[in-house]
Amino acid sequence: MRLWLAAGFTVVATLTVAIMLSSVTGSSRDLLSERSTELGLGRTIRLADRLSSSGVNIDAEVQAANGEGFVAWFFLPDGQAGTGVSSTKPIIDSPKFDEVLGAAISGTRESRELKGGEVTLVGAPVYTDGELAGAVVGRYSQPVVISGALESLRSDSVRAAVLAIIFGTLLGVGIASLITVRLKRIAGDADDIASGNFDVSLPVRGRDEIGDLARSLDSMRSSLKENFGVLTADRDKLTAIFDGLNDAVMVVDNEGPVRFYNSAATVLLDRGGLPPDLMMPQIKRAEREGFSAHPALRIGDHAYAMQARALPDEAAVLVVARDRTEEMRKEFAERDFVSNAAHELRNPLAGISGAIEVLQSGAKDDPVAREHFLNRLTADADRMNRLTQSLLTLHRVEALGAGEVEVVDVAAAANDVKAAVEVPTGLELNLDVEGDLAAKGDPTLLRQVLIGLVTNAIKNTPPPGKVTIRGRRVGDSEMLLEVIDTGSGIPQAEIDRVFERFYRRNESRRQEGFGLGLAIARRMADVMGGEMGANSVEGEGSTFWVRLPLIEQSEAPIA
Repeated sequence: MRLWLAAGFTVVATLTVAIMLSSVTGSSRDLLSERSTELGLGRTIRLADRLSSSGVNIDAEVQAANGEGFVAWFFLPDGQAGTGVSSTKPIIDSPKFDEVLGAAISGTRESRELKGGEVTLVGAPVYTDGELAGAVVGRYSQPVVISGALESLRSDSVRAAVLAIIFGTLLGVGIASLITVRLKRIAGDADDIASGNFDVSLPVRGRDEIGDLARSLDSMRSSLKENFGVLTADRDKLTAIFDGLNDAVMVVDNEGPVRFYNSAATVLLDRGGLPPDLMMPQIKRAEREGFSAHPALRIGDHAYAMQARALPDEAAVLVVARDRTEEMRKEFAERDFVSNAAHELRNPLAGISGAIEVLQSGAKDDPVAREHFLNRLTADADRMNRLTQSLLTLHRVEALGAGEVEVVDVAAAANDVKAAVEVPTGLELNLDVEGDLAAKGDPTLLRQVLIGLVTNAIKNTPPPGKVTIRGRRVGDSEMLLEVIDTGSGIPQAEIDRVFERFYRRNESRRQEGFGLGLAIARRMADVMGGEMGANSVEGEGSTFWVRLPLIEQSEAPIA
């Protein structure tokens, strides 16, 4: 096969050189020189013929003829430059120029060579109406003319080379096809082997190198078939185990790249397939010391419990990372919730215990003292009952998911809230809701949200003051429900915290309550697929808003 290819490429090279030599030989420099002389002589004679016409513009014709290595001048019969062409008078001080000019003025065409044949002078007489009107002397440079001819020669050479390449390529393809047909067959069978089909039959005919390759591949196929079954079973087991893990598992090479990772580790790898930079100190420590661990490594918005163990025989480190974000968030939330609930229950319990102790010590026999402490017991018990009800309400709302969508008449809900809320003397509760305003949500939850917001506004608005419930469309798909008060307002630093559980304003502004109302209201808005927020200017009032999906009243009956 190697001899065939060598012979084929030798033939191609020989044909290419032959074509190039033929093209160059047929366009010799002598022919180029002869051609340039003929071109210069012809251009001079043609110019003389054009100037023979009556009324011709001599300056324009002479200027138009100049170019591409050719320069011409017009002279009157007395040997002086023609009128209007004195600026083009030649500065050639040569007897040959005078000879050519003299011959042309005398009515004879003459030519002379200068600079060893590189420059040629041609003179031709100009006759007008049968009388000698002057003479034209043309000077042309063979190097310039030959340069154009050489460009043509190069073009011919390129075409010849292209033909040679095409012919050689076709010949090479024909020769290579004899080899590639067999190689393609072997390659196709090798692809089948690579895809797991070990029952293919490789062509092992021939005693050349390709036949030896086929026999080697066939031997490899037999060995792979024996071992691949075991490997496949082990691989499937390991894949199922690792992909079934919620923990991220990676094998990191000591040089940095990740050799292996399961599906849970995908979110940790960057685009280059490298582990996060924050993990690298732990990985390097495990590489040095054999083991390292971190209880809560923060990567982005997540916290991971990480363990890294060195694999000396593999020159790598095994990394296992468990996402503890939700677990830690729940732990912190539950801890905070229990702490706040215990704090809120401690005060009424202390009041109840103190009242009972005083009554037992003899105050029960005093009608006035007994009535006072019984009233305190009632108030503290009522406070504990309200706190318990708030906690249960919050728990039930937290447990709610997205229910069936209902259509809520917002104006009707606002009227129900106005009727249900007791407005203190000195305050006004006004409604400003667009007609036919309907939202997607739950009518009961929406009324509870409005009651909570209106009650909160009333508590924080001293008389005289005003609270307004306003509802309007926002765009084509949403509606905005606002509760606006003229109260004391909220400091800017506290706006983002008023929806936290058990959060209450600073001591100088604290109102009676547990700090759960707004947290419950926001969760209700979330359950309905909406959102809640607040805007406030301290000393001027606050606006609490609820944004819900808008629905046309024709879509469903109003609830």
